[in-house]
Amino acid sequence: MKYKKISFSFKKRKDIIKALLFRGEKQRHLLEFAREVRDKIFPKKVEVRSVIEYSNICQQICNYCAMSKHSKIKRYILDNNRVLKKISTLYTNGRRVIMFQAGENHSDNFFNSLHNLLKEVKKKYPKLTLICCLGNLSRDKYRKLRDIGVERYILKFEVSDPKLYKKIKPLDSLKNRLNHIRILKELGFHVGSGNISGLPGQSLDILANDLILLKKLNLSMGSTSIFIPNDRSNYAGCPIGDVQLTLNSIAILRIMCPEILIPSTTSLELAIKNGQYFGLMAGANSVTLHDGTPGNKQENFVIYKTERYKPTKVLSKIVKKAELEYFEGSLIN
Repeated sequence: MKYKKISFSFKKRKDIIKALLFRGEKQRHLLEFAREVRDKIFPKKVEVRSVIEYSNICQQICNYCAMSKHSKIKRYILDNNRVLKKISTLYTNGRRVIMFQAGENHSDNFFNSLHNLLKEVKKKYPKLTLICCLGNLSRDKYRKLRDIGVERYILKFEVSDPKLYKKIKPLDSLKNRLNHIRILKELGFHVGSGNISGLPGQSLDILANDLILLKKLNLSMGSTSIFIPNDRSNYAGCPIGDVQLTLNSIAILRIMCPEILIPSTTSLELAIKNGQYFGLMAGANSVTLHDGTPGNKQENFVIYKTERYKPTKVLSKIVKKAELEYFEGSLIN
């Protein structure tokens, strides 16, 4: 049956809340419109990036994460020479965007080692786009990363409600986090941030405010990932986030912020089979390959859960099923 094409705009919080609850035919219209918005800006292209989980040492205490500084997991820092060899392989295989991810580590020795590595990577592969996701650092350390050519930085604010933020991240504050995002923008990074959909204590009002904040921040990248109760975190046993709320959040974010990169996260795949496909069908336009971290270290980089989802072999099929194509370069100019 042919249906009337519908467009959406979200200028008021009540409109966002209403759309978050769409199911059935209304949800289908919403997701379809989000894809149309995406495809006008990024014609059938999905940015693919490899992630290198450089270290799981962390000085934060995030209640949803098993890498909290109090966790008993085995800690590691990757060997720089081994990383360089891996990057050589990834580059030869066509990868042009690589994300370095680590727990928040304020050690100068740690930063200097990583800084030297990234500097060498940019020298050898000047066309490689580097993303860092390292938590809160000092302005000076951010500047040093930018000075050697790191183009992007991801710093998620997790939730827009200051009280709930303090509850999930006791050693930080929302005000401080947003200040770091401001500093990163001032230094010229393409900045990414986002929320977690389904955090314990998160209401529909808060979720809508998360999306409004993402719009207000005016970033290059934005994400809304689903809450996964980590079995070694303080939130073990809590209910998983709502998949449909998360997919609607992705679609709404795409419509509100047409020109940003939005990932279809691996957390979606942990929440539901074919989750990353559903994310792409909700308007996402980037995917991550977990092919940069040695297998014996991946099991200790446990943001979501001990069980890891490794989509490397099937992700190309997911992208093709969504009638999209890999774009090996950067979709951000």
